[in-house]
Amino acid sequence: MSSSTVLRVAAIVFGVLVALRFLWIAHTIFVVTFLGILLGLAVARAADFLERIRIRRVFGAPLVVLTGLALLVTLGATLAPSLKEQSRQIATELPKLLDSAEKWLQRSPAEVLVRPSPSPSPTPAAQTAPAAPPPPGLRDRLGKDLHGSAQALFPVMTSTVGGIGGFVLVLFIAMYIAIDPGLYRAGLLHLVPHGHRPRAKEVLQALAVTLRQWLIARLIAMVLIGAITGVALSLLQVRGAAALGVLAGILEFVPFFGPVASAVPAIGIALLDSPQKGLSVLILYLVLQQLEGNVITPLLLEKRLDIPPVLTVVTVAALGVVFGVVGMLIAEPLLAVVLVTTKMLYVNDVVGDDVKVGGQAS
Repeated sequence: MSSSTVLRVAAIVFGVLVALRFLWIAHTIFVVTFLGILLGLAVARAADFLERIRIRRVFGAPLVVLTGLALLVTLGATLAPSLKEQSRQIATELPKLLDSAEKWLQRSPAEVLVRPSPSPSPTPAAQTAPAAPPPPGLRDRLGKDLHGSAQALFPVMTSTVGGIGGFVLVLFIAMYIAIDPGLYRAGLLHLVPHGHRPRAKEVLQALAVTLRQWLIARLIAMVLIGAITGVALSLLQVRGAAALGVLAGILEFVPFFGPVASAVPAIGIALLDSPQKGLSVLILYLVLQQLEGNVITPLLLEKRLDIPPVLTVVTVAALGVVFGVVGMLIAEPLLAVVLVTTKMLYVNDVVGDDVKVGGQAS
């Protein structure tokens, strides 16, 4: 290799390392920007419709965003009293469940699994000291663990001002992208040599369609799962059914892990009434999981994006470990972007295999 080639390779490697380091430091900004782009693609489609009825995009895009905010505020104001009361019931009943679980564990062989580590034998001098406080119970230990997990999983949400600022930034990014999406598409194409721009346009178009389909499908799945869960829990006479349904709908945004997390408090609340009701709620969530995995997701998402489930699980888990819950939020759409780009630019163009993107041959 010539010295110029070595320098060029070294410069590329150094640039990649600097970019990765910057991404690691500013990953919150990257996540907010990605969410803004994702929402902006959906708003742009609505702005296209308004433009066809003679409403300019500069007015149509803000109108769509403000209408969405108004709907969310109205829904929240309508459900707030019921959700507050049911959330209070859940917060009151869950400690009782933990106390009951701790008493059962103390009477069972499984008690060794949650027993605190024995302290060393006291010295004669220590025997005259005041007695040490009793070891923390199961509720205290779980509370401490959950508090530590929340700090690790929700680093962006530790500040109310930061959370509100991030939400506002997402809305403004989405609005500006929806007002003039061609401006940003043209800017990206300026970075591509003229001979490759037709293919780059196809890739950008495929990415836009893929992300828009993903977001719309995921929102529909959230509404369906939340509504079905709330109604089913109400029929089973589970306390806090509306709050648990809303929780199930929100956590549906995170594939695989979200539905499991939403089932835990529902099963716990049902167990307080009777083991039979707890078993019924467990069966309900298993049925909902099968419905979501075998009916709703394939109809809305899987046939269009063709994302292997194993890759989704690994990506969500990996980004959750590295970036917390915000990484889990963008894991699936980010994986879709990587798969579409890899299929079109490498598998199809370099390898020569005929692959499909969104149900269409690339």
